[in-house]
Amino acid sequence: MTLKPLIITAMNQRLYQEYGHRFFDTFDRRYPLMVYHEDYPTQRPPYIPDWAEHTHTPTVTPELYRWTQAHSDRPTQSYRDDAVRFSHKVWAIWHGVITYTGWTDQYSGVIWMDADTVFKNMPSPTELVQYLDRADITVYDRPDCPETGCIWFSSRQREINAWNSTYECTAVEFVNALRSTYESDLIYEMKEQHDAYVIGQLLRHDLCARGRWASLTEGAHRHPQAHSRSAEWWDHCKGPRKIRGRSPENRAKRP
Repeated sequence: MTLKPLIITAMNQRLYQEYGHRFFDTFDRRYPLMVYHEDYPTQRPPYIPDWAEHTHTPTVTPELYRWTQAHSDRPTQSYRDDAVRFSHKVWAIWHGVITYTGWTDQYSGVIWMDADTVFKNMPSPTELVQYLDRADITVYDRPDCPETGCIWFSSRQREINAWNSTYECTAVEFVNALRSTYESDLIYEMKEQHDAYVIGQLLRHDLCARGRWASLTEGAHRHPQAHSRSAEWWDHCKGPRKIRGRSPENRAKRP
């Protein structure tokens, strides 16, 4: 029997008002949901429904938010060099994968979903896991960098030393490397500093072994989620699509 996956996302009050409300309004409650947030440190934020779990990210990762604060005055030209803007997402991914994969037998894996996602007609959890679980980490890849609005992190363990029964979880290994890239400031030696570019560099150079990561992309598209099988299940309304609440590229019918 396939365990359900855990879906995680992150938002705050402002993002909820701009577009995050659609995430909750359309969410399929057959799936467990964890919402990471930056506000309301001692109580449930009023915008998060009572059927969803929530975590105050600065409380559980204070050392990571010290990095965010220390770099908050760095000048930026666009999203491409705005490491601080996307660091909140990275800290949520790190904590979610560390906490809910590995040796846990509660979830088959963790699915990161950006909060500008609108759900349409979700499949059963078993069908979704079968679709996403092509490797330990699965993304929608593109030539320059992957599209990271949806990322699959498997909970599976790999035996790396049969003699002393040593195991590792690729997802945990990866998010630890991702965290280190930020904390060591290696991110500022990269061509771009947004999360998609950094994640792409780590996948291609650190996890190049077959079976460790895979792509869901079907054809050459700038918005690969909108041109894949999952277009029937959700719509990632990224960039200027946030305000409209739909992607014109996604022509799959809504229920």
